[in-house]
Amino acid sequence: MDVIVKIPAQPATSNEERLAALSLCFRDGSLLLTGRDAKKPAQFTLKPADNFPWGDFLDKLLVAWQLGDYSDIPLAFRPQKRIPQFVIDGFPNESVPNRLKVLATLRNQGYFLPLPTPGHH
Repeated sequence: MDVIVKIPAQPATSNEERLAALSLCFRDGSLLLTGRDAKKPAQFTLKPADNFPWGDFLDKLLVAWQLGDYSDIPLAFRPQKRIPQFVIDGFPNESVPNRLKVLATLRNQGYFLPLPTPGHH
């Protein structure tokens, strides 16, 4: 079972609300999503300026980290080594922009795999 989030209606989603799982996250900030709502297209891409529900996604990510169950987490956010407890404890208290900075810092420190560039996955 993937981490599924509600994607707001916007041009990238044919102006329809979508239920989707994050499949790939790229170095340039674009995201490849796989629909979980039987709508077409089955896969679609959001650019960095598009509206992705990072708050909801990060909340679900934190729960998986706390449970130690990484099977549902997209590979880009699957820890390669144990995330320090103080990071997990403080994560919910941070704003979404700060949480994204924490993820970038952890990635730079080898806690997550490097992100691919678009077209090289």
